[in-house]
Amino acid sequence: MKAICLISGGIDSAVAAQIAILKGFQSLLLLYYHNFPFHSLGTIEKVVSLSNIIAERNPECFVSLTIIAHGKTQETILNNLKGRNIRQTCLFCRIQMFHKAEIFAQQMEANAIVTGEILGEQASQTLDNLSIVSSKVKIPVLRPLIGYNKEEVVQLSKKWGFYDTSILPGGCCSINPKYPETKGRIDVVEQILSRMSGQINVATQSELESIPTYSLPIGIEMVLKDIEI
Repeated sequence: MKAICLISGGIDSAVAAQIAILKGFQSLLLLYYHNFPFHSLGTIEKVVSLSNIIAERNPECFVSLTIIAHGKTQETILNNLKGRNIRQTCLFCRIQMFHKAEIFAQQMEANAIVTGEILGEQASQTLDNLSIVSSKVKIPVLRPLIGYNKEEVVQLSKKWGFYDTSILPGGCCSINPKYPETKGRIDVVEQILSRMSGQINVATQSELESIPTYSLPIGIEMVLKDIEI
């Protein structure tokens, strides 16, 4: 089995990746969204380090790292969400992340998308919002941490050697709204998506034109040569 696993540099995604491997995936394609200019260089460094650790501790599994640009998509979302709708920034960002992941999965003939989402931990991880995001893709979405609490995930992170890297400085996004939407409505989402679909498609196509993929382990210097920082 082969899966795309979203990795952010935080605690949860690396643990989800390890569980996916333990559950029998022979090939795990780690996918990081590089959201320049709304990013932190420290996050990229953490993602590379965590990817190397995951690969090194699982020699029986093929593990790679792919980076897809996401900044143009985020900029398009910000330009189209006005007034109260700005609260839905994270929801729409997540929808487009899954859309790109599904395209990448089709290209790589992967069977599923794996994420480190924990029910209720983030605004995009409420039951309402998870349902909306999942409804926008056809590929199976696996959330191995969905019923865990944070302390359980932290303990697994420490056990598997990810924790010290995961807690290093570096946030994954600087455009989170102050009061994000936690109860998205599919009718509202569809209405806004229809209005900005043309612009979103242009941004997505542009960002999917160049997708660097790395065999692991890899040095951060090699990665920085290929991305905008």
